[in-house]
Amino acid sequence: MAVSGRRRFDDDKVVKYETAEKDFEVEVSRTLQKWCVTVYQLPDKQILVQDFFPERWKALARAQDFIRLLNQRKKKEEEGLSGSSADNDDY
Repeated sequence: MAVSGRRRFDDDKVVKYETAEKDFEVEVSRTLQKWCVTVYQLPDKQILVQDFFPERWKALARAQDFIRLLNQRKKKEEEGLSGSSADNDDY
């Protein structure tokens, strides 16, 4: 099957993801000839990380990786706090 050289109508659309706590936003957008993944710290939208990819699917995959890592960060902080209080009970 031949692949058409035409783009889908939503290929240039900006895709945004937010963390569960809504403290970070990850955006995938087209810049010049590459796809840009930008991680913002909310509410002031300070840029923390930018990464560029030649293909859209790679940029979307990396954006989802960032969201997963940022959501895990919060869970690990909570586990660390509850784990440290259990350690203090032994002394």
